[in-house]
Amino acid sequence: METALQNRTIHKGRISDQIKTILKQAILDGHFKPGDKFPPEIEIAQQYNVSKVSAREALRGMEAEGLILKKRGIFGGSFVAEPGSEKMADAVINSYLFGGITATDLSEFRRVLEPQLIRLAAERRTDEDLSAMEHCLEEIEACIREGQPDQTTAIHFHCLIANACHNPFISSLMAAMVSVFQKVLAKTPEYGNAVKDFEYNRRFFECIRQRDGEGGALVMKEHFDTLDELIKENMSRTDKQE
Repeated sequence: METALQNRTIHKGRISDQIKTILKQAILDGHFKPGDKFPPEIEIAQQYNVSKVSAREALRGMEAEGLILKKRGIFGGSFVAEPGSEKMADAVINSYLFGGITATDLSEFRRVLEPQLIRLAAERRTDEDLSAMEHCLEEIEACIREGQPDQTTAIHFHCLIANACHNPFISSLMAAMVSVFQKVLAKTPEYGNAVKDFEYNRRFFECIRQRDGEGGALVMKEHFDTLDELIKENMSRTDKQE
């Protein structure tokens, strides 16, 4: 740890925040890799001649940001977290639930984002991507045929479009967006809406298969016109129930 964090000076200000900044920089600089065990709070406190409370607060702050994971037991401690979409999803969900961001706000963001994503997916998709999309479409169709449309499977198709862009950040961001919309559209969709959504997914697939990014973007914009109407219906229904 001393090699990674030496020659750092603690200045005036909240000590725990400064320690957290130093520790985060050590991860960014590659001194700690995902899965590596982080120094315990007592070692951090001794290194910087600060209280264990300040060191503990710094580690708690990093845990809250999803940078480290705490494990209990003999082999426990703080470990550098693996990258993933879970914390991003938590942040988006909390913003929706507590931060004043509405379903309409999120839909508007997706309306800006996803036409460009389907252009990129049409350009970069592989045979494996097409196979995953076909399998998803088969599952959606089977659920509809059985009279039990599944919103989770249907909206997952948008994650597959994002995955076909072959950009890890895009995949994580879309997974976060989808997790929120699963809450927004939590109820089982009406049969007619499920069929309509399936038709859009099938049209997305054909555009991606044919590498028709511009056609896909137009279908995506049309899809969000329909989605906005569905959100308004849900909001109106909720208002009446309240």
